[in-house]
Amino acid sequence: MNILLACGGGMSSSILADALVKEAAKQGQDWVVNESSIDKVEDDLTVKDYQIVLLAPQVSFRKKYIEEIAAKKDAKLIVIPMTMYTPAKISALFELVDKETGR
Repeated sequence: MNILLACGGGMSSSILADALVKEAAKQGQDWVVNESSIDKVEDDLTVKDYQIVLLAPQVSFRKKYIEEIAAKKDAKLIVIPMTMYTPAKISALFELVDKETGR
């Protein structure tokens, strides 16, 4: 599954993205998680087929805009709860994404 993780600048989420890929592998799933800034999401969705767009909690004020862009590409938007925006809670974030995808 291809996941786009969007935050303010596209860099603070790299540790979280790596942790999510490792957690998915532990659970027997093959996830690719790419980081981006909210300003580049539209371009990123044009370049690659993403099933999920994860939105960092600090940029949730852009939810409606990102949701509209994601919907045009048949990608589901999930806003990451603040309590899960840490590698320490990666298993909870994995479960949230996994549940939202209907697996």
